[in-house]
Order: sequence, then structure tokens, then C-alpha cells
Amino acid sequence: MKKSRKRRLSLRQLIHIDIGTVIFFIILIYLLFSIMVYLTSRKTAVYEVRMGTLSENAAYRGIALRQELVIGSRYTGNINYYNKEGERVRTGGLVYTVDESRDIQDYADTGMSTGKYFTAEDQASFREQSIRFTEDYDPGRFYSVYAFKTAASSQAQKISNRSILAGVSKKKAAGLHSVSAKDTGVIVYSYDNYVGKTFDSLSLKDFNRSSCKTAQLRNGDAVKKDRPAYRIVTDENWSIAIAVDSKETAERLQNQEYVEVRFLKNGYSTWASVTSRSDEEGNWFVNLSLSNSMEAFCMDRFVDIVVLTNEEKGLKVPVSSITYGDFFLVPKEYVIEGSNGQPGVLLRVYTANGSQGTQFIPAVPYSETNKEYYLDNSVLRDGEILEKPNSSDQFTLHRKEKLIGVYYINKGYPDFRQVTVNLQNSEYAIIKPNELYGLQEYDYIVLHADSIRLNSYGK
Repeated sequence: MKKSRKRRLSLRQLIHIDIGTVIFFIILIYLLFSIMVYLTSRKTAVYEVRMGTLSENAAYRGIALRQELVIGSRYTGNINYYNKEGERVRTGGLVYTVDESRDIQDYADTGMSTGKYFTAEDQASFREQSIRFTEDYDPGRFYSVYAFKTAASSQAQKISNRSILAGVSKKKAAGLHSVSAKDTGVIVYSYDNYVGKTFDSLSLKDFNRSSCKTAQLRNGDAVKKDRPAYRIVTDENWSIAIAVDSKETAERLQNQEYVEVRFLKNGYSTWASVTSRSDEEGNWFVNLSLSNSMEAFCMDRFVDIVVLTNEEKGLKVPVSSITYGDFFLVPKEYVIEGSNGQPGVLLRVYTANGSQGTQFIPAVPYSETNKEYYLDNSVLRDGEILEKPNSSDQFTLHRKEKLIGVYYINKGYPDFRQVTVNLQNSEYAIIKPNELYGLQEYDYIVLHADSIRLNSYGK
């Protein structure tokens, strides 16, 4: 009898231990699974909506068109220049000399020129260039080092040639001819086959850099009579011609009349007036007319720019926050206010005995037109019938439309809010603020809309 009782007690203890162990392992597995899901799932990141601006920018490589002349040499011999490239000369100012007898070159080779021609004005010019270079230097724009070197070398050459010329003039060297400028303008010591081109004469092949043939004019080079001696730009007004991808782009730019242009070479921005045209092959071109900055780019035929257009101000949100939702379109007269003040509709239902009735279904509008509301499709189903209050009229749910929006999360859970996008690039969008069904500044939204998995809003 005692033996049988002990066996029963032992069996009960074993069953108790086994059940406890099983429950423990079930809980442990559940916890491990929950931790794994948490670690591998994408967290819901939140973004605070703030006011901001956005510009629709497009980069182009344009052709610089100027009022410019290539001036031929009046003599044959070795040419020497007396102005820094890119410097403005006045009418009657000394531009170059031509040495038929090589007296200047021989005098320079002897090293007899002195430094007394280094004037206070020259010293001030060097100081100004150095200070400007130091203040504007940007490690990300190393071209400025070469620009400074070119400017300093040109200035030094100008001073050296002036000193040599003074020494040779004292010796009354034969065969030395001085030539002055006939026009006021900016001196450039190069020329190309684009001089004389106009906006109306450009073709698409002109935008290929290989089509542009450039010749450099160097101090001390031999030159023949009537061959190019220098180029002079006579007007501060100039333009940049660009090739655009379509008629629509050309018309959009021209309709703005003025656009902001940023130069990639130096980061400077200015405004340009816009004209456009097409050629017989259907290519479209836009001309950006400028009234400043000519001297900074007088040596460049091709100019890299960014056209800044359509700057929009509004609520700035990441593109990753934007999503789409499907909504039923329901006539406004079918949406009523419930007893608690919440909007909704009367849904036709059938009881267990087959009798017909109605049930109030809360349904918050997410947008509206003049005659219809957009209602959430998570609480209503396609084909369901709505009844009009105090009427025998009915409406069958069937027509849906998409709304663009974001997930509003101020209340701690995601809720769709419609937005109107005014401008968008690859990263951000500017949306219209303070709309009836939209967002306001300082609202919180889901940063990555695709991280929300709901049965509504087309998810």
C-alpha cells in the first residue's frame, strides 16, 4: 500500500516538473524570438517637419559669346606684351612691341634691366592679389592656385618688359615698333575659331569641346605681319549659350525671363535674362545674357554653370517620407456626424434573421473635392452599400483614387496625412503648409514610409 502511494507521488512530481520545464522553455523561446525580431526589424525613425527652401538646379557647360576682336600684328618680328592678361586697356595705351632687330631679346638676355621700374602701384597690385588669394583660398578648388600663379606671372612679365623697354628706348634701338590699342577693352593672349560666333549661328556640334581650336600667344614669340597679335573684348555685356534637352525646358526657362546662374569655377552667382531658339534639326538652345563677370571669364570659351530655378519655400520633408494611399470617393451627403461628434457613414447591414438595418461606421475624411470626401478603405470594403440619412437613396462603394501623403505620428501611431508637393528633388520635397488635411511646421512624421506596414493607405 505504501509502495503504491509512493509511486503515485513520484509520478505527480514528475508531471509537475515536466510541465514547469515546458512552460519555461516556451517562454524562453518566445523571448528569444521577440529579441531577434526586434534586432532585425527596421526601427520607425521620426522626422520633425520644418520650413525650408529648395531649388531645382541643372548643370550645363555653356559657350561664352562676347563682343571681341582678334587684332593682327602691324609688323614682323618678336612680340612683347605690356599688359597682364585679363587687364583692361584704354584707347591709345601701349599693348605690345615688335622687335625686328631682336634688341629687346638681346637686352633681356644680358640681364641689364633694373628693378627701379617696380612702382608703388605694382607693389599694391601684388599685395592685393596675394590678400585676395589668401582670403578666398579653398582646398576644394585648387584651380585658384593656378589662377593666382598665372596672374602673378603675367604681372611680373609686364613689369619686366616695361623695364626692358625703358632700357632699350634709351639706346634708341632700331627696328623696335610700339603698338597702342585702338579700342578700350580687356586684353586676352589667345584666340580660337569661335570668335565671331553668335547665338543664332551656333549648332549642336559647337558644344563639343573638340570642335574648338585654340591658339596661345606668348611673350617673345615670333610673329608675322597681319597674323594675330592679341584678342580684345570690347563690351562688358556677354552671354552664355547652353543646349537644353527639350522644347519644354527652353520654354520653362524663357517664361521665367530671368534666372540665377552660379559659376562652378569660382562659386559666384548672378542673374541672367533668357532667350531661346531651335534649329532645323529640332535642337533647342538657351542664351543667358549677362552684364557682369565678363573679365573673370574672358579667357574661357567653355563655362561650367548651374542654372538655379524655381526656388520654393514651404515645409521641407525627405522624399523617403512620402507615400501613396487608396481612398474611396463618397458623396458628401452620405457623411454624417455621429453622437460623439465623429464623422462617419451609415452602412447597410443584415441581422441574423435576415432583416435589413444600418450601422454607423466612423470614417474620417482625408481630403475632399467640391462634392466628395476621400474615406479610409481600411474601415470600408469595395461593394458595400451606404445609405443616405433620411432618404431612400443608397451608394455602392466602388470608386477609389490615390492621394499622396506622409505618415503623421504626433499621437504616437502612424496616420495618413495628405500633402501637396510643390517641388521635389532626389532627397527632399517642398510641400504646401497649413492645408486643411495636411501638415504644419513642427509636426512629426515617419522618416521612412516603407517601414510602415498597414492594411490601409494601399499598404
